[in-house]
Amino acid sequence: MNHRIRDIVLLLVACLCCAVNVHGQDIEANGIYYNIISDTQVEVAPAYYNGMNHYEGCIILPERVYCDGVNYDVSAIAPRAFWQSGVTEVQIPNSVTMIGEAAFADAEDLANITLPLGLTAVSKYMLAGTAITHVVLPEGVTSIGRGAFEDCSYLKTIFLPASLRYIGESAFSYCSRLNEIYSDASTPPLTMGDNAFEGCDDIHVMLAGAAITRHYQDDPVWGNEDQFTLWIDEGLAVLPTMQQENVGDHWTALTLGNSLAYKIYGPDGYLVAVTAADRYFLPIGAQSTEYLVVPTTLMYDEEDLQLVATAEPAAIKEVEEERPEGKLTIVGLDGTIYIGGDTHGMWTFIYDVYGNLWYERPAVNNWISLPGQRVYIVKVGNTVRKVYLN
Repeated sequence: MNHRIRDIVLLLVACLCCAVNVHGQDIEANGIYYNIISDTQVEVAPAYYNGMNHYEGCIILPERVYCDGVNYDVSAIAPRAFWQSGVTEVQIPNSVTMIGEAAFADAEDLANITLPLGLTAVSKYMLAGTAITHVVLPEGVTSIGRGAFEDCSYLKTIFLPASLRYIGESAFSYCSRLNEIYSDASTPPLTMGDNAFEGCDDIHVMLAGAAITRHYQDDPVWGNEDQFTLWIDEGLAVLPTMQQENVGDHWTALTLGNSLAYKIYGPDGYLVAVTAADRYFLPIGAQSTEYLVVPTTLMYDEEDLQLVATAEPAAIKEVEEERPEGKLTIVGLDGTIYIGGDTHGMWTFIYDVYGNLWYERPAVNNWISLPGQRVYIVKVGNTVRKVYLN
C-alpha cells in the first residue's frame, strides 16, 4: 500500500475511534490510559483529545495497574495507541502479548523500542513511519504484518528470530537505510507479495551456517543478488559498550552501544529482555540486584564479552508523625503487612516503588496480604513507612 493511502486509512479509522473513546478510558495511572478488557487484564489505550495523541517522551509501561481493588495485568496495547504521538522511546513489559495494528505508526520521533518476550506477531503498520534504527524481534514471533516497518527511513538493523515464518506485503518498503538483517530462521521467511523490501537495496543478511545460506540463495526473494548479499555470521565485529545511570529513584538506565543486540538476564538467570534499543531501564528495588548483559546476534551469544549491570536500592524517605492517640506501627512479615495502633477514621494506601497503587481502603484491617519479594510504601493517615515483604 502506498504510504499516503496508509495515512488516509489510519486517519479515518482513528477519527472514528476518537468519536467514541476520547474520554472513555477506564483507568489512568501515571499519565497512561487503559481500557479494561477482562476481569484481570487491561490494554494500553490512546490518549486522544483536542485532535492530538498526547503521549510523549520516554514511556516505560508497567506490568500491572491497580483500580478499585483489582490489580490488572497490562496484557495488550490497543490499535493506534501511540499513533502520531510524541514518544521517543518505549519499553514494553513481558506481560504484553498483543500489540494492535498501527500502535506506534507515524510517531515520528520514536527511535528506540524494546518488544516483549511473549509477542507472537508484529501487527500491520505497527511501527510504520517511525524513527526506529535497530530492532530485535523476540523468539516466538512468527509473522510480520503488512507495512509493519514501512517508511522507517532510519532503520539500519533488524534481528529476525528462528520462529519467523512470514513477512507481509510492504513490511520493509522504503526502509532506505536498512543495511543489515540478522536472521536466525533456518528456513527463509516467506515474503507475501514481491514488494516486502521495495525501495531497499544493498542489504547484508547474516545467517548461521553454509547449509542455511544455500537455502536462502535458492529462495526467489532472498537469493536476489541485486538486493541482498548473504553472509555467514562469524560473531561480533565490534566490542560492546555500556554506561549506567540512575534515572530518578525508580530506574537505572543502561546505555548500550555499537548498535548491537543484547540479552539481559535477571539475578536468577532468567531472560528479562532482548533489545537493540540505545537504552534499557532496570527497576530499582529494595536490594542491590545484578543483571547480566550479553551481546548477541540471536545466532550466537557472545558470553565472553558479557557485562554486569547493578540496580542499587532506592533511597525512599521515611516519614513518621505522632497522633494524640500514639504511634502507629507498620511492619512486614511473610507476605503480610501488619498495622498496629489506633487507625480509627484513617485510610490506608499502599504503593510499590514505581508509584503504582496496590491497595486503597479505610483502615479497618490490621493485616494486608500482598505479593512478596518487593518493597511497598504504606501510608496510614499521616504515617508513612517503607516495608519489604519477603
